Amino acid sequence: MHSEIESATEKVKIPPQLVFKLLFPAFISLGLVVLILVWQEYNPPGWQRAMDRYLATYVSAPKEVLSTGAISVAQLPFLLGPEIPFQPVSPSVHYQTEPLTADVRPESPESLGGDRQPLPYPVFELYCIDLSQSSADIPVSHFLVAHHEDLNNSDWIVYIPSEWASAQALDAAWSQLGCNAVEES
Repeated sequence: MHSEIESATEKVKIPPQLVFKLLFPAFISLGLVVLILVWQEYNPPGWQRAMDRYLATYVSAPKEVLSTGAISVAQLPFLLGPEIPFQPVSPSVHYQTEPLTADVRPESPESLGGDRQPLPYPVFELYCIDLSQSSADIPVSHFLVAHHEDLNNSDWIVYIPSEWASAQALDAAWSQLGCNAVEES
């Protein structure tokens, strides 16, 4: 009877090749998850890269300023157009974003700076960024970041309030676009 118990409780030896075959897919999966998490950390979304680039170039604000702002997705992004009191300021390889001089017609080839096209509307992705609560000294606190795209190109463009716009017009446009929605995290 004693020998039956011993034989039933003998340790089963698992070959190392079997252990390797079982654990290898788990290590590969774990490595891919870590790689994706690292990629997301060092490769932020397009709107954030555009805003970071704008802040670093034109405002000399630290990158961390964006994390202190209220960021929301516009509920009605297709209402963004040339008549909204915000002006595009991001340089773009594909689209004309610089203001035109008074002596150049908007439809002329020289107005577009070579092969650059006018900004295509409507936009379907629009982020509203309010940096009024940040501690940095930023002359403008409300920004829009729009994803413009046509059949061949796309680009994220930062918008700032126009110089001629009143505070009431800016607030109305902000509300019209649905920028007072729930914050993104």
